[in-house]
Amino acid sequence: MAYTTFSQTKNNQLLEPMFFGQPVNVARYDQQKYDIFEKLIEKQLSFFWRPEEVDVSRDRIDYQALPDHEKHIFISNLKYQTLLDSIQGRSPNVALLPADFDSRAGNLGRDLGVF
Repeated sequence: MAYTTFSQTKNNQLLEPMFFGQPVNVARYDQQKYDIFEKLIEKQLSFFWRPEEVDVSRDRIDYQALPDHEKHIFISNLKYQTLLDSIQGRSPNVALLPADFDSRAGNLGRDLGVF
């Protein structure tokens, strides 16, 4: 089967198997075949500080008040964490994305990269 971005074959993505079924074309976040994936994604996101949960309005002011050496430490720490997140985030994708599987499971696989 040749890969195409938008297949002309009509199919119901809720009836397709998770692996090696017909492509779903567009990821549908409003329809979930596997409720467990939605619950797992919500749980994963709950481990992060979300802007609506933590007041960060003073962060910029506090950062500007830091001495230069503390700004350097802060920025260096962010660079290091970004590098680690980039490497760790790609590992599950390298292992899982070559498999042709359901986009809803793919979103979970992509979101697992945050850990």
